[in-house]
Formats: sequence, C-alpha cells, structure tokens
Amino acid sequence: MILTRWSIGEVAYKPMEPDKKQTILQAALVEFYHKGYEGASTNQITKAAGVSKGILFHYFSDKRTLYLTVVDECLKHYYHSLTSSPMDLSEDLFQAIEQLSQKKMNVFKSDPIRFGFMAKTFLIMPEELKADLLLKQQQMNKDSIHLLASRIDQSRFREGIDPKKAIEFVLLSLESLITKQMTKRYDEKSTGELEASAALDTKPYLDILRYGIYRKEGKE
Repeated sequence: MILTRWSIGEVAYKPMEPDKKQTILQAALVEFYHKGYEGASTNQITKAAGVSKGILFHYFSDKRTLYLTVVDECLKHYYHSLTSSPMDLSEDLFQAIEQLSQKKMNVFKSDPIRFGFMAKTFLIMPEELKADLLLKQQQMNKDSIHLLASRIDQSRFREGIDPKKAIEFVLLSLESLITKQMTKRYDEKSTGELEASAALDTKPYLDILRYGIYRKEGKE
C-alpha cells in the first residue's frame, strides 16, 4: 500500500474501558497475526487478554467486528506515526512518494507485528471480509492522491495529462508491483510471516514512470 493518509471505516462496538479495550485488541492482533482470520481462536484471545468470552462478545459482537476493529486501530496507529511530525515533502511527485515510502518503512520496522498483520490482511484478504477491506483500500488510495496532488508541482507533467489521474496511475502501478513481489516472498517463507525488509525497492519503477508522464525538462 502506498497510502499516506486514510479514513477509518465505521466498525460498531460498544464503549468500554480504554485499558481493557487495548488489552483485548493487542491480544487479538497477536493471534490474528500468527494464525490469520480463519485460524484465530477467540478462546486464545480471551485467555491472553484475561477476560471472559462473554466480555469479549459484549464489546465486539463477533469475530468479524473484532478483526475489522484491529485493522482500524492499526491504521490509526500508522496515521498518527506518519503525521506526528511535520512532513516536508518534495514538490516532485516521485521524490515525494519515495520520502513517504521511507517514512512508512521506518514505522513498519519499529512495529513488525502490526506490519505483518496489515501486510497479510491486504495481500491475502479473508473472503468474508474482502468487501470491507477493498473499501478501506480504495479510500486509502483516494486520500493518498488528494495529499500528493495538494503538495506537488503539477507543471512538471506533460501537456494534456491530468495530474490526479497520473498520480492514481503511479500509485496503482506501484501497489500492483509491491503486492506481487510481497506475495511471492510470503509464499516462499515457510513460516508464513512477512518482514518490513521484504518491501520492494520502488526507485527503478518510479524512474520508468517518471519518464512517461513528466515533461522532458523534468527528467533528472
């Protein structure tokens, strides 16, 4: 995902004590990370969180709601980490994407469990949750396009090219390449786990895309 900002989907759950909520969500994150949506056990989650199953399902009506809430909490965490300090983005689209990718990677490396969970969530979407996750992914892309379009120097694009469509094309192209490469590495790892270091080096691909949509004088 080349996202930089996102809107969190609405997942309904009842108000609860913040500490208890975080304990449950942390236990669920670890369980979902290691076993995936289908393989995760709510019995193990309640045991790790030190709560009864009745308490778990009082606040989170079912396993689906719990999983999507964990996804939303991870997105909030990443968004806060990325925006807690000012982002001095380049006016060059491709440099800005590289800057954002590097900042994201630093966040990922500092929190490998969240990274692994989110990477697997969007690489191998549980069929039952696919519609919900695709909506989140689409919103992430829209927010990324909006942010980049507001920061970059649009005069660098070739005449006749719509900047927002060009940004969307670049982001979707990179997302497809990254998804393909990371899926391959995921399949090759016997543990079924992913590390932030497995991320694809996007610079060669960005250079190719730069040539296609920038004016001649915009090349470096």
